Amino acid sequence: MNQPPFDQGIPLLTEVLLGPEVAPVAPAAPAFEEAPALPPSVVQPDWDAIEQRLTQRILHQVQGKIDHLLEERIAHVLQTALQNALIGMRGALREDLQQSLEQIVAHAVSHELGHLHPPA
Repeated sequence: MNQPPFDQGIPLLTEVLLGPEVAPVAPAAPAFEEAPALPPSVVQPDWDAIEQRLTQRILHQVQGKIDHLLEERIAHVLQTALQNALIGMRGALREDLQQSLEQIVAHAVSHELGHLHPPA
């Protein structure tokens, strides 16, 4: 059996490939030497900007939760208020209906009695 010739341009898995040349690393400065001064903007973060961004992010998150809680609370308060109002209205309506029925029945009885016993 003939094997195709080996292509020298294709690396094998067993070969170690070297990457681009790496610049030599400068030796570390001794601990007793003073580091070069950096501008304050590099050393110190802008705490005011960080505080403002953090405040805005937290307010945005809390506002979403507050809106949801307010909707739930308002729905509960309205449901309770409407239920109490309906209970009160039901009592008042029942009294009015009872009075109306009593008047209607009394009038009907009076009318029927008038037919049964004509005036003398």
